[in-house]
Amino acid sequence: MHRRLSVEELRETVSRVRKGEFPYQEKEPKKIDFAEYNQAQVNEIADILETIRNIVDTADKRIQKTSSQKGPGRPSAPVKDVVKVLLMQSYFGISNRVAQGFLRLFREKLGISSDFSYKTIERGYDPERSKELLEEVFAITNEVGNSKERKFSIDGTGDPATMKVNYETKRAQQRSRGELDKTKERIDAFPGKKRDFQYSVLSVGVASKIIGGFSTTDDHSLGELSLLRDVVEDTFGELPEV
Repeated sequence: MHRRLSVEELRETVSRVRKGEFPYQEKEPKKIDFAEYNQAQVNEIADILETIRNIVDTADKRIQKTSSQKGPGRPSAPVKDVVKVLLMQSYFGISNRVAQGFLRLFREKLGISSDFSYKTIERGYDPERSKELLEEVFAITNEVGNSKERKFSIDGTGDPATMKVNYETKRAQQRSRGELDKTKERIDAFPGKKRDFQYSVLSVGVASKIIGGFSTTDDHSLGELSLLRDVVEDTFGELPEV
């Protein structure tokens, strides 16, 4: 049984890893089957869209929730259709307006009943509208993709809230000032008062490459290590057999 590290030992380990001083024996690289690799590249987009359709449809049936339109006006787009577009949008990394165009292009592939505007896509980011279904999608993804995974790697990243900032550039500047080597309680706290980033810590299956748990915040006063417990608990919550 492995000895549980104290907070200070964990911080010291993280510091050594970042400075390249932590002993690590690299694994022998796996051989690549280029025939399968090429086929995967050819089929990737079609496979992703089919996966989005199948998982969202399954999640929607699980929660067995129907929505009704109150008052006059056109009925709202089904939440499952909006979530499908949100996931497609995330995969391609496109804006809401471009996502509306992609909806027209891939509507049949995604199994969506009708077109809707970029404003509907924008409203889909309201947690009260999409959170329940997205959480069920996440649970199914783990059940299918991580059911046999027993090893997870944990790392942090940041998504800029504006085009004017870059997460890696900020982190590089922080390292150059030696701020990441300090053994203070907020060693990982991101500098600055502006909330330029939504940054996250995630656990990812070593073999599956699928996210098992995550925690995210836009609060700069919180460091990555402070989110570690939530990530581990989320991973065990999704995959209790790990």
